[in-house]
Amino acid sequence: MRTPPTAAFAAAAVSAALLLALPATGQPATPETPGPAVPSDAAAPSPVEPRLPQISDPMLAPVPEARRVLKSWQEALGMVRSRSTALVSARAQIMSAQGAVRQALSQALPTLTGTGNVTHHLIKGQGFNLIEGTVTSIPDPATTWNAGLNLRVPVFAPLAWYEHKTAKFAAETNRLSAKEAERLALAAVADAIVGVVTAERLAEVSRVSLDSALSTLDLNRRRAQLGAASAVDVLRAEQEAASSRAQIVATDEGVRVAREALGLALGDDQAWGVTQGIRIDSLARDAGSSCRIEQSVETRPDILAARAEVDVAERRVEGVDWAFWPTVDAVSSLAYFSSETFTNGKQYTWTIGGVLTWELYDGGFRYGTRQVAQGALLDSRQRLTHAKRTAQLEVTRAMRSVRVAEANLAVSERSREIAKQSADLSRIAFLNGSGTSFDLVDTARRLRDAELDLAIKEFDIVRARLTALLALATCDI
Repeated sequence: MRTPPTAAFAAAAVSAALLLALPATGQPATPETPGPAVPSDAAAPSPVEPRLPQISDPMLAPVPEARRVLKSWQEALGMVRSRSTALVSARAQIMSAQGAVRQALSQALPTLTGTGNVTHHLIKGQGFNLIEGTVTSIPDPATTWNAGLNLRVPVFAPLAWYEHKTAKFAAETNRLSAKEAERLALAAVADAIVGVVTAERLAEVSRVSLDSALSTLDLNRRRAQLGAASAVDVLRAEQEAASSRAQIVATDEGVRVAREALGLALGDDQAWGVTQGIRIDSLARDAGSSCRIEQSVETRPDILAARAEVDVAERRVEGVDWAFWPTVDAVSSLAYFSSETFTNGKQYTWTIGGVLTWELYDGGFRYGTRQVAQGALLDSRQRLTHAKRTAQLEVTRAMRSVRVAEANLAVSERSREIAKQSADLSRIAFLNGSGTSFDLVDTARRLRDAELDLAIKEFDIVRARLTALLALATCDI
């Protein structure tokens, strides 16, 4: 049998219990109405933790709401579509690629050029006009002008035709890169939403921990006043309360950073919060409504874009061969002069002809171009191989992370349950005089850590499922 406590210690414990029963104002508590008599042979009730007085502290106030709040997933898609710098840059690259296609096509289409010039002679001479029999100044007239049109029609331009198709391949590469940018932008928004909810939950748990720590501190101070606790016990409780306050400062800053990250993902420079209308447990389903799951990494946008880059690099190597071929152009010129020409005695002329251009030697420029293109081809093939390996590993890790997150959650739930039971028993034992302040503070700290860990693990599952969904998807924003 356990040895009973001394009379002095028992009296102090009873006094502490009576003191805790008092309200915060110090007025006596209202006596409860006596209940029915309990038979002597009835089972003794399990220990119940006494109700602690309510503690008021400025740091227990919740985190202020964000000025801007995201109300739905569709609102997030609309903001990303119109504000995301990554998507705008991707669309700009598509626009540039389409312009390059047009530039390449122009080399294979006719060109029409208009010309005109005016000439005035400042130094004149003297001459004899045989027709009029007079001496006149020459040239006469001193001012002449002419205008003309020049037409060039490519008849045989193999390099221009080939480069036009290569430009189309490059435009397709930019389109696929834009799809990959959409997938990454969607993943960033979903992750930022989970980050905000997680940070707010951690801040909430930290305040619950501070409330518990302040209650423990108040308890130790009351016991110290009655002589049942030492100054060391009070200091331990104060240290635990200080740790809880530091945790609140850190979690509050985490909330602000997470909201700013969400605003940046939405294309804004202001912090954004998340309304309760966005359910975290259904976030993966909402994100999946904007994406379609691919069968393998071979059809993921970034892999398709890398393969398209290889095709473009191969065509550029082959395109050098067409630079050795000649070109044939049909040309025509229509001109009008201010005076009669010496060719046909009229003020206008019209000519047609053909031009063969064959560059036989260029100093080795084309051979150098081929070498540059071959190096780019080798580089693009290696980047495709690396992209495949990275994508496959990303998908494998994403699928595995879901199972790991579920296992971690189960372990965290059990740890939190054990920590709560341990904290409850330590508090009851401390109130009954059989526990120590060290056990009380240590179990409270372990409970706080377990609560924070559980909150993180709960949202890690959502983040893992989102990552697994988007790791093998093509998204449309």
